[in-house]
Amino acid sequence: MRSGWLILVALGVSALAQTPGDAELNSAYKALSAKDYDNAIALFRKGLAAQPQNAKVHKDLAYTLLKAGENADARDEFERALQIDPKDETAALEFAFLAYETKKPIDARRMFDKLRHSANPATRATAEQAFQNIDKPLADGIARWQEALRRAPDPNALSTFSAHWELAQTAELRDDLPLAAEQFEICRKLKPQLPELLLILGRVWAAGGRAEEAHAALLAASRSKDSRTAEQALAQLGTRYPYPYEFTAAIKLDPQNVTLRKELAYLYLAMHKQAEAIEQFEQILVLDASDAAVREQLDALRGLKSRPAASAPQAAKVDAKAMGLKSLKLGYMRDAIRYLQQAHEENPEDAEVLLGLGYAYNLAKDDSEALVWFNRARQSDDPATAAEASKAYHNLRGDPTPETSVFTTPVFSTRWHDAFAWGQVKRTIPMPWLGNANRFLSFYVSALFDGDLKGSVPNQALAPQYLSTSSVTLGAGVSTRTWHHITASVQAGEAINYLPSRHDVGRAIPDYRADLNFVKGFGHLLGSKNNGLFYETTADAVYIHRFDKDWLFYWDNRAGETLHFGGSFSAQALFNLNYVRDLKSEYWANTLEMGPGLKFHTPGMPPNLYLSIDALHGFYTAWSPKPNYNDLRVSITYGATKTTKW
Repeated sequence: MRSGWLILVALGVSALAQTPGDAELNSAYKALSAKDYDNAIALFRKGLAAQPQNAKVHKDLAYTLLKAGENADARDEFERALQIDPKDETAALEFAFLAYETKKPIDARRMFDKLRHSANPATRATAEQAFQNIDKPLADGIARWQEALRRAPDPNALSTFSAHWELAQTAELRDDLPLAAEQFEICRKLKPQLPELLLILGRVWAAGGRAEEAHAALLAASRSKDSRTAEQALAQLGTRYPYPYEFTAAIKLDPQNVTLRKELAYLYLAMHKQAEAIEQFEQILVLDASDAAVREQLDALRGLKSRPAASAPQAAKVDAKAMGLKSLKLGYMRDAIRYLQQAHEENPEDAEVLLGLGYAYNLAKDDSEALVWFNRARQSDDPATAAEASKAYHNLRGDPTPETSVFTTPVFSTRWHDAFAWGQVKRTIPMPWLGNANRFLSFYVSALFDGDLKGSVPNQALAPQYLSTSSVTLGAGVSTRTWHHITASVQAGEAINYLPSRHDVGRAIPDYRADLNFVKGFGHLLGSKNNGLFYETTADAVYIHRFDKDWLFYWDNRAGETLHFGGSFSAQALFNLNYVRDLKSEYWANTLEMGPGLKFHTPGMPPNLYLSIDALHGFYTAWSPKPNYNDLRVSITYGATKTTKW
């Protein structure tokens, strides 16, 4: 037994060499098995922050998101898994189906089209059927609208706008981009006043490889009188200022756009191209003869007034902060850093600028510089900015986040005719200054309750016998991160006796303990979605100083079948085999128990709460002869962990 213990200790020490993110992922799978989907999702994301190229975890997160009803996020996770492992046809199929369900039929059709040429017959058949289900209605729709336009007396009359519009949309959905572009262009000729058509043409031309025309459409849309259209176009264009030839292309596409012409005219003036500027001002007056400012500027350029041509409006001073934050939002990191550095020079105390520089450097893959700016921002007097910067700083460093966990197991035993309760509340305490040690160790404070309802049982010969420690233990400790299902911890604290009548121990005594824990499950566990066989094993080696410096060893095994009855009603029919031993051969600490049991979760029960009924036959292994006993135990198990953000 001692040699086995030495092996467990060696495994516990080696837990310090785990891969970053493993602890979070192990906790995520535990939460998933308990159907605590929200916590599992948060833990999966934390694990993926350390292991972003783990395709399997991206898929597992995607399936968890599906269980939580987050279909769009699940689609994106399958797409990320596919980017890492393009040959994963399961992820590809899941992505395609979810893309269709989440209103992305173009992406769905493209993926199904690709997969229907797969080497895997099953994938090929599924993708072919799905592709036809999407493609055939689109092909029929195109044929129907083309026929309607052929029958129209004048296909280019305003009355045919709806038919051209429907044909264009259907063609885009079917990835027939030349036909879609042709029809949207006709739509714009019929109704040039619709600003959204410029955005649509930009999208279709870009998808069809017509980049310059797409840019011209977006540039024209960005100077639209319709504020919503202009905002959407600007978000796609970015912050680089257009060249004159780009303005010219946009004007050719939208010749009535006065704003475009004005901007180009003043740009020409800044470039000392007076003739070109005059030409644009003249065209503006043709479109809007009442524009007094343009007429005055044109007169000045022609020398009709004594003031110099330099009276042209000076360019407004660039708002470096606004431009930097906008560039950051749009993903232009170089521009964001340049503008935000300028804004920082103008106002070194602006916490929003400091935070923006942290994000910009982080997204530009310069994490060391990002940490500098996040650290400065978290010293800000603005509580909201300081809190966000602190969170970003610690996350980037990989510092652990605070967690609060609760675990309790009330039990009623017919053998003792008593109700017992064991429970613990634990709060981890991040210690960022320990650096990389935080990847392997977790510091915590805890409150541990161990008690029973009776408090004691009478003993005619001796003093009353106590069935629990009847105490609340307040302590602090350190535990390792989980590695290959193994966790080790040490704790020191004070056990406070809550029974005034108990005199066999002091009211408050020191409590020192250590624990090495191993948990592993196989098959269809209670959190799985399918019926099937399972096996779970739990091994604990516990040192308790107050128990005469004794080591106790627990080995619990459960095997059986998991059954699902619809909704959240699930159960396990199982057989127990439990073994307890200690190093000092105390009679109460050496038992072997076995017997059948039921464990289930019914509708209406909170997540992570399970009811168990076990009928056990046991005997004491340290006594001779070995006394036997029978026990029917009814227990409730509840456990949950909540992560607190910085």
